[in-house]
Amino acid sequence: MISTPIRRYGAAILMLLTMIFSGGVLAKTHTVTEHHKASVKKVSSTKVSSKQEYSRNSVKSSSLPDLRKYPSGTPRKRAFLRTVMPYITSQNAAITAERNWLVSKQYEGRWSPSERARLKDITTRYKVKWNGNTRKVPWNSLLERVDIIPGSMVATMAAAESGWGTSKLARANNNLFGMKCGSGKCKNGSGKVNGYTHFDSVKASVQAYAMNLNTHPAYSSFRKSRAQLRKTDQEVTASAMIHKLKGYSTKGSSYNNYLFAMYQDNQRLIAAHM
Repeated sequence: MISTPIRRYGAAILMLLTMIFSGGVLAKTHTVTEHHKASVKKVSSTKVSSKQEYSRNSVKSSSLPDLRKYPSGTPRKRAFLRTVMPYITSQNAAITAERNWLVSKQYEGRWSPSERARLKDITTRYKVKWNGNTRKVPWNSLLERVDIIPGSMVATMAAAESGWGTSKLARANNNLFGMKCGSGKCKNGSGKVNGYTHFDSVKASVQAYAMNLNTHPAYSSFRKSRAQLRKTDQEVTASAMIHKLKGYSTKGSSYNNYLFAMYQDNQRLIAAHM
């Protein structure tokens, strides 16, 4: 029969061995866990780097980057859309804000000096004649011009005219829409494409394109078609407006058909970047 002191001594030894063994297992487990965390962190870092590689073309850069470094097809298209879509969205947001302000003032009789100045600025930029009398504001002409161009349509035209940002005109002039200079109005320097407008930034190119479609006499029918959609509470979409654009190309309706086919082929990709 084992005495009580011996039994206690044996239990103490057993407990000590258990603690030593458990400590070793815990230490090993901790080491493995830390190694696993390090591996996960390393993998995550690799994924972020890969994503950043395809996101370098961002709004941080004012000029169009060289998109030829991306493989043709979907990778290049995505890089192009990442570059231009923020400017398109921002431009339409600015137009919408001005349009909403005009609508809110349409039936108001009181105008502050700052509101008169704002209205004067809008009518000047959109080339609408106004004599300063707030009781005789040309609302129909204003609202026909101060309106958005569907973002998907703008992106499609930019892609078509610039070869998804790879044409020399796009790279050298930041000109995404093939916009020509007026007679004798621009003399581009070395490395630029002569006869076409040079823009300091992608943003400026998008702004000029939108203002061109919203003010030039050649696109009057486009604006009237858009206004008609507004009157009937229909959405102004790319599919509704592409075929309404006349006079943009000497190819006529075949150009519109080409744009529409291109829009359909890339509709999901464009929508994913809006």
